[in-house]
Amino acid sequence: MGKIVKQLGTIEKHLHKQEITELAMENAHAVIDNGKYDLLKVYVELKRYETYLKELIQCLKSPALDKATKTGQKTFNYNEAKVSISTRTKWDFSVDYKWIELDNQIKQLTQDKKDREKYLKENNKVRTTIDKETGLILEGFVLPTEIEYGITIKL
Repeated sequence: MGKIVKQLGTIEKHLHKQEITELAMENAHAVIDNGKYDLLKVYVELKRYETYLKELIQCLKSPALDKATKTGQKTFNYNEAKVSISTRTKWDFSVDYKWIELDNQIKQLTQDKKDREKYLKENNKVRTTIDKETGLILEGFVLPTEIEYGITIKL
């Protein structure tokens, strides 16, 4: 694993996000083409790192923001990266009756859509019916599907 994952501080600091992404792709292709690694094992281990790094970053975010704020600047360069401090306003529209009404309609429509999707999945069969007025034979439809395969790792 040591040859696959860069150690902290070993990714060249002058690389920008796109270049880091390209480096990761190059390294991934090298590992795949090498043929010496158990790729499922590597994938599982990388998912462990991903979980670890996400939590680590989340825990460090607030103290890092505190340090960045002490510079007194909204944007500055630090360790060959551009740091920007942002502010966000979160609006609470729930005091407006019209907004509440619209929000409830959206929730109801979302639920209606889910219910319809469930119904269509459960009744996904070709059906033949006869139009009472015209006598025409009508055939129902079969929902088109697309199968996608994925992998889930639970740690």
